[in-house]
Amino acid sequence: MSNRLWFRVDDVLPLAEHAAATHAHLKTRQQYRADVPDQAALIWSHDTDGDWLSSNGIPRWYDADGADHRALAETWTHTATGATGNPVPADDGHGFLPLHADHVDGRRDLLDLLRYARRHGMHWFGLHPDPASEATGDRHRISRHRGDIFPPLSTWIPAAVTCDVVGGGTYRAMVATGYTTLTRTGLLCRFPRFAVQRMAAHLDALYPGDMPGEHPRLRFDGDEVAVEWENDDGLDSRWFEDDRVTPDANRCYAIGAYQWPWALVASEATSRAADPTDRSR
Repeated sequence: MSNRLWFRVDDVLPLAEHAAATHAHLKTRQQYRADVPDQAALIWSHDTDGDWLSSNGIPRWYDADGADHRALAETWTHTATGATGNPVPADDGHGFLPLHADHVDGRRDLLDLLRYARRHGMHWFGLHPDPASEATGDRHRISRHRGDIFPPLSTWIPAAVTCDVVGGGTYRAMVATGYTTLTRTGLLCRFPRFAVQRMAAHLDALYPGDMPGEHPRLRFDGDEVAVEWENDDGLDSRWFEDDRVTPDANRCYAIGAYQWPWALVASEATSRAADPTDRSR
């Protein structure tokens, strides 16, 4: 089980801005359980599809398919049992997250914290499930890199993996056997430094011929790896940092964790399907 739910700041801040800009707010079961007055807030909801943040602002924010616009807290899932890494709310009232608060110690309220995160390149928002952590200033955390990436009891096996984001390149990795992402769109992988260096060189070689934003690039900044994408608005092109990856205790990097759909290369997937002793299935 993870200690926090992790969301992309780029997904959460627009929801917070929506709630703050509206003049009316939807009453939710989370608000009733929290027993607080009407106010702008984010709503943490838990269902069979995962854990979500949404705005309580009215008019509501709907996606093109008519569903509520929400941000998903991606985490691992154990394929055999369906267990996931996200902490489950102990009470619905824990899911009401007011945007404005008058902290006597001068701390930023939630909306200001998210705005600060955007301005200063903090890519991740971590939510502690227990509202009591608000008193110690530990409920909301912003960070350049994501925490709680891997299952604590996972077993790792070597494998060759690939994904479209890296232009189909193949890289050696350690894969968490028996686990995948919550949305089942990718494996959980750790890459040794030499594999990340190869990946970075391969992506640099793609740059002259691809379209802006088609592939990222990887840049070492000391021991950390900055993941950058190119943005072209028709007048100017610039690279911006989208994520930052720190090495784990074994000096490996979780490049693209919960964002890039890593998969076994075809030959390795076929050989494992034919091997009855393979523990990764």
